[in-house]
Amino acid sequence: GINEHIKKGEVVVIIGPSGSGKSTFLRCLNLLEEPTSGEIIFEGKNITDKKIDINKTREKMGMVFQHFNLFPHKTVLENITLAPIKVKGVKVEDANKKAIELLKLIGLEDKKDAYPASLSGGQKQRVGIARALANNPKILLCDEATSALDPDTTKSILDLLLEINRKLEITIVMITH
Repeated sequence: GINEHIKKGEVVVIIGPSGSGKSTFLRCLNLLEEPTSGEIIFEGKNITDKKIDINKTREKMGMVFQHFNLFPHKTVLENITLAPIKVKGVKVEDANKKAIELLKLIGLEDKKDAYPASLSGGQKQRVGIARALANNPKILLCDEATSALDPDTTKSILDLLLEINRKLEITIVMITH
């Protein structure tokens, strides 16, 4: 029974208690979870239609996960460039250039050769945000992106997301409790 209209460039925050369906709602927006009924319209198309290539649609959506989901055996740079290279066929040099730009944006250019195990939680989350932005998405979906972070780091991540919204004009939908 949810009806929501999210406008281009908007920042939408969905707040509610644990177990209330926030993550399920967010994951339905890119069909990581399939809704049991209804429609999800993105760029004028019903993405729940079986004829839609959901992988092509997902290329326009960045996802920031609560638990970072970084590959531990890959460097920060490799984590950010993996999808553009493997999914979109971007040349390594171009993917690296974009990743460096994103690392500058999130304030972690000096960590490009580091591995996730050497990063703090806030740094991992910033890398997760950069990774989500690497494919130039139209919308950024943030699933409890600040839940495991201390108050100061939470504020810096929220400030970063607002800066990304302003600078890159990306729609942001985030959930939190």
